[in-house]
Amino acid sequence: MDAIKIEDFLHYANLGKLKAKGQNLVWVKGLPDASKKDKYLYTLETLQDGQVSPLSSFGQERDFVFLDENTVCFAGNRTKEKDKTFIYQLSLKGGEAREIAALEGEDFALENVLADGRLLLSRRVDLREAEKKQDPDEKDYVVLDEFPAYFNGDGIISKFRDRLFLFDPDKKELAELLKDDPYFNFDFHYVDGTDLYFTGDSYTQSKAHKSALYQLDLNSLEYSQLLPKEEWSIFDICVLKGQLYLVATDEKRYGSEENPQFYKYDPEFKTLSLAAAWEDCWGDCVDTDLCLLDVRTSRVFEDCLYFTTTKVDHTVLECFDGEKVTPVFEFPSIEFFDFTSDGTCWFTGPNANETQQLYSYKDGQLTKHSSYNEDALKGRYVASAVQVDYQDYAGNTQHGWVLYPKDFAEKQKYPAILDVHGGPKTVYGTPFFHEMQVWASQGYFVFFANIYGSDGQGNDYANMRGHWGREDYEDLLKFTDAVLAKIPQIDAGRLGITGGSYGGYMTNWVIGHTDRFKAAASQRSMSNWLSDAFMSDVGPWDDLYSIDANNLDEKLDYAWQQSPLKYAKNVTTPTLFIHSLEDYRCPLPEGMQMFRALLYYGVESRMCLFKGENHELSRSGQPKHRIRRLNANFPGFYNSMSKKPTITAFFEV
Repeated sequence: MDAIKIEDFLHYANLGKLKAKGQNLVWVKGLPDASKKDKYLYTLETLQDGQVSPLSSFGQERDFVFLDENTVCFAGNRTKEKDKTFIYQLSLKGGEAREIAALEGEDFALENVLADGRLLLSRRVDLREAEKKQDPDEKDYVVLDEFPAYFNGDGIISKFRDRLFLFDPDKKELAELLKDDPYFNFDFHYVDGTDLYFTGDSYTQSKAHKSALYQLDLNSLEYSQLLPKEEWSIFDICVLKGQLYLVATDEKRYGSEENPQFYKYDPEFKTLSLAAAWEDCWGDCVDTDLCLLDVRTSRVFEDCLYFTTTKVDHTVLECFDGEKVTPVFEFPSIEFFDFTSDGTCWFTGPNANETQQLYSYKDGQLTKHSSYNEDALKGRYVASAVQVDYQDYAGNTQHGWVLYPKDFAEKQKYPAILDVHGGPKTVYGTPFFHEMQVWASQGYFVFFANIYGSDGQGNDYANMRGHWGREDYEDLLKFTDAVLAKIPQIDAGRLGITGGSYGGYMTNWVIGHTDRFKAAASQRSMSNWLSDAFMSDVGPWDDLYSIDANNLDEKLDYAWQQSPLKYAKNVTTPTLFIHSLEDYRCPLPEGMQMFRALLYYGVESRMCLFKGENHELSRSGQPKHRIRRLNANFPGFYNSMSKKPTITAFFEV
């Protein structure tokens, strides 16, 4: 069989945004532009007579809404007119997209279609737009006076606000919601008939950590506050049989990473009461590098809230009826789902050792309806994930997986790569992971696990407050020992380690505490709790949670003790650092500090920086940059490092 090559991902379809109306369904297909390698092409697809059929071909249809059962509409600007957004409608029966509205302003997004035909739109607005238009040099500098000032993937957000609008297609009228409060920012919303429930905050300096909850009448446009800010972290909103429910947490038990529970809203007293206890996570957390489109966590259907949760290493679709939670079915990863009127659940997601496909589930029967990426992978070696059990830090049985190298021979010795996932509140599972498959095709064993701190095993297992670099580090070594004991073909003298985000933190931590890994690739990493707390876009809350402190000055010594940078003087492992210049989740100084420290201490190191990229480089960065990143990573990095005997031995696959 042929090896999987780095460039093969250029031909992998990414699926998502699936929505149903009546008996019809439509979804988005994302595909890298294989010729220019600088963007992605997004088109709409549907199912007709049991066959997957293209619905659009322009390449910019990244989202849509149903106008009716046979028509979808989407926002865009196909003619590239300045300061304009157009609304197009497209029949599922065929034909060209037809323009039905032109809006003044760029980047309007369609959110929903109301029962009376009005469209709910969103747009990020710049409160300094008029001021900037008067300044010919405004692109030469940035003024910041709010917190947070930036956010990963969004760039600078100081004085930017997310706003909602109503558009009447018949009257061609656009109305801004809460227009009298320009400083208000909408977080997320839920439409129930003529009621709009939403979370948000009005601020001029610092955005609230926990947004308030509001209700707005879509006819009168009058609104009222239901819950004040800073009390509840709200994950979801729904109305079942006329009763308002929230998926929320007050963060009092486990802090900012606490899993939510189900609450009933009392309109008389404006309070919440527990409707159903829940200790598991909210949403599909199974990690993959084929994820151009976000996952959909919940959907109301026939007065029940259906939602996804992660259990250990896979996804479960659950049903909340207002009183209890009941599992429906499970799958390696359920990314987007919806229901047709006959009760069939349709979803996109990858099965074990496969890429995303379209599936349906009804009456216990699971059916596959697509064959995406089969041509791209035909004749290629796809390594199957082989489970390996180990005893964790607490003596409990956990498991991870190993991918065997292409053309594996029992009497041969092979190098191996330990891959640590991000988060840490996410999980690895068995779906196809292109990066790992490339390494396996190049002759490496690849092994990975969900160590302490991972999602999918309740609040206690994921409770990392004050535990970074402790139980998780112990688990990594125990898992490594178990893999080496089970697979004698792995050469213990040729182990490498890599990971991104939290995985980058752990890579930095590991090389400062052991020399058993002969090379390392630390990606979008964090190295210093003292600096990251007020540099990361999710700091200081996430950082203070991580060291179990209310304020940084409470635990200065502990924060430094758990910072990988402190142990840079112990490192002997040649290390590659990969970072993006616009990464605001793990800002550049975090990787740079560790990189410079290793050079200072005489450790062989290199840093590869990507312009115009952020924390999502490995998943949705420009295709050419993703290729360059993988070429810089294993084994390209090792092949260009020093020729010391131990390192040379690692290269010889």
